[in-house]
Amino acid sequence: MPSEAHRYLVQRVRADRQLTPERAVELARQWQEACRANGVVPWGVFAGLLGLRSDELFLVAAAETDGAMCPALPGLSVEDALDCRPTARPERPEAQSRPGVYVFRTFEIAPGDVDEFVRLSAEAWNSFEAASAYRAEPRALLRADLPGASTRMLLVTWYDGLASWERSRQPDPAARANFEARARLTRWALPIATRLV
Repeated sequence: MPSEAHRYLVQRVRADRQLTPERAVELARQWQEACRANGVVPWGVFAGLLGLRSDELFLVAAAETDGAMCPALPGLSVEDALDCRPTARPERPEAQSRPGVYVFRTFEIAPGDVDEFVRLSAEAWNSFEAASAYRAEPRALLRADLPGASTRMLLVTWYDGLASWERSRQPDPAARANFEARARLTRWALPIATRLV
C-alpha cells in the first residue's frame, strides 16, 4: 500500500523562453539538488512531447511533511500546482529513471467517486500491464481534493514509446471494461505526453 504520509507536489512551470534540451537538463539538475537540500524527494522533471508548451516543464516532488514546499528556481514561474496524496500507486517515493514516454492524465471526478475510481484503475492494471502488444506501467495515481465538489486525479503512466501508447488504446477486454466504467465517473480528462529530463 502507498505511504499516506507522503504528499506529491506537482507543478507545471514556465520558463522565460523556449527550453533547449541542454537548458532543461541544467534546470532539472538544479531543481533536484534543491529538493534534496530541502528534504524533498525529486520524483521527476518532465518536458513535453504532446500537449505541453516548449517553455514548460512538469516538476513532481514527494515530501513527508505538510509544510514541505517544491523549491523555486529563478526564471521559472508556477503556472499550475496540485498538492496530492497517493492512492493505489506509488508505494514509496522513488525518483523516476526509466527512459520512455510518461503520460500525465488528469481527471476531474466527484469526491464520492474516488474509491471506485481507484478500484477500477488498479483492477484494470492487472491485464493492462501484462499485455504483450505494448509496454506500459502506471507509475502513480494521485488524488488532489479541490475546494467545492470536485477532486482531481492524476495518473502518470510510463510507456516505452509513443507506439506503445497508441497500441494501448485497444486494451484487453477486462481492462477496457474497467476503463469504460472509470470514464463514466469522469467529468473531463486531459492527457499530456512527456519525456523524463
